[in-house]
Amino acid sequence: MGPVVKAKGRIPLMVQITFLMILTIGSVMALTTWLTYRQQERSLRAEVVKRGVTIARSLASSAGEAVLNDLVCATLIHETMPAAGSNSLTSITWGNVLQSLWDDITGEEQGMPGNITGNAGVVEITMVDIDDKIVAHNDIQKTGEKYDPPSKEITKYSGEMIQVQPYTIGEKDHRIDIAVPVFVARPDLTEGRKKIGVVHLAMSESLVAMTVKQAAAKLLIATAVVLLLGAIGAIVMAQYLTQPIKRLVGGVLAIASGDLNQKLRVNRKDELGELTAAFNEMASSLREKELIKGAFSTYVSSQVMEEVLKNPGSMALGGARKRATILFSDIRGFTAMSETMQPEEVVSIINSYLSVQTEIILRNGGMLDKFVGDCVMAVYGIPLAKEDDALRAVRSALEIQIAVDEMNQRRRAAGEKTVTIGIGINTGDVVSGNMGSSQKMDYTVIGDSVNLAARLESVAEGGSILISEETYLQVNAKVVAERLTPLAVKGKRDKVSVFRVKSLKL
Repeated sequence: MGPVVKAKGRIPLMVQITFLMILTIGSVMALTTWLTYRQQERSLRAEVVKRGVTIARSLASSAGEAVLNDLVCATLIHETMPAAGSNSLTSITWGNVLQSLWDDITGEEQGMPGNITGNAGVVEITMVDIDDKIVAHNDIQKTGEKYDPPSKEITKYSGEMIQVQPYTIGEKDHRIDIAVPVFVARPDLTEGRKKIGVVHLAMSESLVAMTVKQAAAKLLIATAVVLLLGAIGAIVMAQYLTQPIKRLVGGVLAIASGDLNQKLRVNRKDELGELTAAFNEMASSLREKELIKGAFSTYVSSQVMEEVLKNPGSMALGGARKRATILFSDIRGFTAMSETMQPEEVVSIINSYLSVQTEIILRNGGMLDKFVGDCVMAVYGIPLAKEDDALRAVRSALEIQIAVDEMNQRRRAAGEKTVTIGIGINTGDVVSGNMGSSQKMDYTVIGDSVNLAARLESVAEGGSILISEETYLQVNAKVVAERLTPLAVKGKRDKVSVFRVKSLKL
C-alpha cells in the first residue's frame, strides 16, 4: 500500500468547526444588536414624545389659568426651558461607553451624557393665541409674530386633541413639535370651556440619537466580548471534537503502513467514542487475521491463503469440480534406508529434501496439498486456474530433480546419505474443497485424476518424471518427452499412455 497523500489546500476540521461556530455566534449577535437598536430607538423616541406631551400639558394648563397673559407665559417658558448647555451633545468616547456599560452591569446610576432626564431635550416653546399670533416664545424677539407651522405631517397623540409633527431644521437638527390646546373655563358653554390658544413644544431628537449611539456602542462591545469568548469556546470545542479524530487518523495511517499494534484510549461516551472502540476492534481483528495468515501460510500456498481470507465462507465443508494438474513426488527406497538410521537423522534428511521441493512448488504457483511421510502432493490450478498449469507442474518437477541432484552432490561431498526422487504428474478433473469434519478440515483435491498421478509416481524410478497423456497434450509444444510402453494401472481397465519427461524445449 502506498503512502497516504494529504489533499492539497485542505482546511483542517478544527478550523472549519471554529469558523462555523464563530459565524453562527456572530450572526446571532448581529441580529440581536440590530433588533435591540431598533427597539431602543423606537422606545426612546416614544419616551421623548411622552415627556414632551407631559411638559406641554403642564404649560397649557398654566397658560389657560393665566388666559395667555404674555408676562405669565414668558415666565412659564423661562422656567421650563432647560439650563443652557444641557442640550449640547458631548462626543462619545470609548471610556464613556465602557463606564456606562459598567454602570449597567453594577446597577449604579448612569452619568453618561445623553440621558434624557428632567426637561432635557426641550429646544423651543411657543404659545400662540386663537389667531396663531405668538403670545410668548423662548426667543423674545419672536413675540407678536405670526406662527408658521413647522410641518404638515400632523398625527394625533393617543386619539387626543394633542398633535405631533416631526420636522427638520437644516439637515441634521431633527425635532418633534408637540401641540397642546389651551382652554379656559366657560360655564356658559356646553362643553364648559373655550379654546384660546395652543402651546407648541419642540423636542430635539439629538439626545435620542446620542443615547441610541451609546447603546449601539455598548452592544458592539458586548458583541465583541461574546465573539471573543465564543472564539475561545469554539477553539476548545473544536479541539475536543477533533482530537480523537486526529488520533484515529494517526492509527489508520499506522495500520496502513503495516503497524497493526494499535489501540486507542476510549474516554468518551458519544459517537466518537463508539468510533474509537470500533477502530480498536478492527485493529484487533486485523492482528488476529494477520496471525492466522502467518500461521496458515506455513501449511498452504499464498494463493489458497488469500482465497480463504478473501472468502471465509469457502472454509465450509464441500467441494467443486475443477480441472487441475496433480504432482506427486516420493523419495525412492527411503523406508528401507531409514531402518538403519537414527530417528533424528531420518527427520533431518526428510526435512531437507521436502524444503527444497516446497520452495520450488510454491515459486511456480502450485498449491502444496500435503506431505505423506516422504511423499509430496502438489496441485496446480487450485484454487486459481491458469492456462499453463500443466507446464508449471512439469517445470516444477524438472527443477526439483535438478535441485535434488545438486543437494546430493553436496551431501556426497560431506559424506552424508543421498536419495533419489520419482515424480508422477497427471491432468484432469478433480473435486476440490474442504474435506473432513467440522472439527478438522483439510483443503485438498480428490478424484480419479489424483489417483492416476499417484500411480504414475509409484512406478517412476528415482530421478525420473512420468506424465500422463493428458498432461503431455498440454505441454508437448514446450517439453521434450519420450513415450513409454503403456502401463497397467490399478483401478484402470485399460493400460494408460505414459511419457517420461527429459527437459524443456529451448
